Amino acid sequence: MMSPAGPSQVFVPLALAIFTLILIRVRSYVDWKARSKGRPLPPGPRPWPVIANMLHFPRLKPWRGFLELTERYGSIVHLHGLRDRIVFIGNAEVADELLNKRSANTSDRPRPVVAELSGQDVNFGTFPYDQWWRRHRRSFWQQFHPGAISQYLPTQQEGTHKFLAALLESPSSLRENIAYTFQSVILKTVYGIDVHVGDERLTLASIALRSGSQATPGHFLVQEFPFLRHLPSWVPGASFKKDFAESKDANYRLKNELFDEVKVATVRIFLTSELLKRGRQSNASPEEEEIMKHVCAVAIEGSSDTAGYTLEGFFLAMAMHPDVQKKAQAELDEVIGPNRLPEHSDSAALLYINAVLKETLRWHVAMPLGFWHRTIADDECNGYFIPGGTLIMTNVWSILHDPTAYENPDDFCPERFIKDGSLDPTVRDPADYMFGICPGRHLALSSLFMNIASILHVFDISLPLDDDGKPISIEYTETHGMLSRPEDLRCTIKPRSAAAEALIREAQRSAGLSAGL
Repeated sequence: MMSPAGPSQVFVPLALAIFTLILIRVRSYVDWKARSKGRPLPPGPRPWPVIANMLHFPRLKPWRGFLELTERYGSIVHLHGLRDRIVFIGNAEVADELLNKRSANTSDRPRPVVAELSGQDVNFGTFPYDQWWRRHRRSFWQQFHPGAISQYLPTQQEGTHKFLAALLESPSSLRENIAYTFQSVILKTVYGIDVHVGDERLTLASIALRSGSQATPGHFLVQEFPFLRHLPSWVPGASFKKDFAESKDANYRLKNELFDEVKVATVRIFLTSELLKRGRQSNASPEEEEIMKHVCAVAIEGSSDTAGYTLEGFFLAMAMHPDVQKKAQAELDEVIGPNRLPEHSDSAALLYINAVLKETLRWHVAMPLGFWHRTIADDECNGYFIPGGTLIMTNVWSILHDPTAYENPDDFCPERFIKDGSLDPTVRDPADYMFGICPGRHLALSSLFMNIASILHVFDISLPLDDDGKPISIEYTETHGMLSRPEDLRCTIKPRSAAAEALIREAQRSAGLSAGL
């Protein structure tokens, strides 16, 4: 029979284990000090054991919650996720330093579990910063750089005229009209197809983005606990799988079905035909055709809801600020006159309209948290150590509502962008933070300009009316999500005059358009 272990037999292994743990801890500390060169991490709330900083992630409209963190800890805040270090930037200067001047080290992108589950892994905006990503971006740039978008402007103008006709006949269906207009225009631009109200292809992009657009930090537990993806959808808390599956199917269809439909297209110029033409000339490989499909899908997803939600913000701003609307209409009356609608070539002469566009982008931020970035190697910013592999997210909303850059940032004031009769280049341009270096910004901005100028030229926008015909006061609030829209879009839309209505109908007839919704 074995005798019980003596004290020394228990103490020695325990002491060795403790000593080993101390050595590991000391070695880790020494390695960290050498790696960080003694520089501290950016400040932030103290993490809790096990759950780290998960309770510090705002669940709804996180751009407002993160603003509170930056006000407390500074313009760059560090949080511990369950698996990653995360840095949140709430300052334009820091964003420019890290994401522009040091883009070679911060242009990598994480591959979120949510992106894979929802099918957004076809979006090259989520690709790692490597040659595969560069090939996609080069192909996208070739189609959407400033010198290339002129070929798409007639389609944009036609779509705007169709939108005006739809507003004339069904002003109460504002959201539906906006969604239809932007979806139909981008589908025609990319694939050359004409779609009508009720066509299921109109909703593909919105469904494809629906799940991913809700994926703000901490919103989906599956992002922090990837094993949850394997739960059956009937398990409580796993209902997200159904939504992800719908988005994934829409992403697949957006990438493959529409591309295949027009693969043998011989009609007017549009994006897919140009890509296929180049592919045939160079005997494109299956890999290169895959890039073409990704470029087309991203062009549709990136141009529909973002621009549409921005235009929704414009309508609400005009209803709430009639003085701005009158100034814009006075400029249009002087420059354009009563006998025609605005054109893209009028942009240089419409100073105030361009200022309204900039203020719309700033006032209602359709993408309030921008895109995730990830550092490739260790870095330093403002004296703080930024380890390689750190996730970076920019609070675009707080940058565009910074009172040191924009006086009274909650006010809608286009005049803030004008100085001495010109656009003031010293004022922070909202497009730089809304779109960054995205090549699609030029197409989106030209579309927004054409719609804003045309709408104001022929319509008056005012507050909604109650049953007694009296104005209803409304308050601006935005929805939660990576893509955000105004919550309350009620307004009254009427033609400015009989002459304005005649302009709309003439444009409709000359283009051979239906009224839309």
